[in-house]
Amino acid sequence: MTSISAVQPGALLILQQANVQPAETAEDKDNKTDLVQVANGITGEPAEETLKAAFAISVAFMELDAKGELAAEAMEFIDSDQFKVTDLTVKQTLKQVISERGWEFMQLVKQQQEAHDGAISRENLFAIVLPQMIVKNRERFTEDEIELSVKFEDKSGIIVFIPDSEGNSTYTDLMNAMKEEEINAAKTGDETALRELGMELGSYVAAWSDAFDFKPGDVFMFVDVKDILYAAWMKP
Repeated sequence: MTSISAVQPGALLILQQANVQPAETAEDKDNKTDLVQVANGITGEPAEETLKAAFAISVAFMELDAKGELAAEAMEFIDSDQFKVTDLTVKQTLKQVISERGWEFMQLVKQQQEAHDGAISRENLFAIVLPQMIVKNRERFTEDEIELSVKFEDKSGIIVFIPDSEGNSTYTDLMNAMKEEEINAAKTGDETALRELGMELGSYVAAWSDAFDFKPGDVFMFVDVKDILYAAWMKP
């Protein structure tokens, strides 16, 4: 059963109009008869408005079907080894959110399809949209920071960092500290603190690459979720 929240505007409008029951005129009755005939494959010359209505209904249900298929693909991707998270409850919650908020999911999908003229692979699409769905529904997930990885078919990948419910992010703090120490080292000529922080960053990178099973030689990038649309990680 399709929830109203998952129905796109075009389909929702048709459903709303179908529930309105104004007084019927003779023309309305003729059009209704035409629509029934069209639905049952009876040939003839139905009214023009009837054909438009039949076409609109067809398009609306095609859109709903497309949404359902893409959402199903997204859920399969979430369950696959290509998509990993540190907290397994994130996977279940994410699938539930997509099921309940199908329209929001399709909005994000449409934005990316338009941005890339339709030439975006499924894995690139899900690598962008799934983290965005978490951010847009942050209150549904764990309060802690969320880390997830997406592996592509060529074995490269990304590790995405999503701040905790209060906006705090260890990854962001570490990167900001590195920038500050680089500036300080350039001013003072003393690179001691920068080297120490660099070692800490190296340990951080190694820990997360191990956690998400990236092997030596694998190509992967760390991505702050706020940069998910702009990072140079996307596979051609």
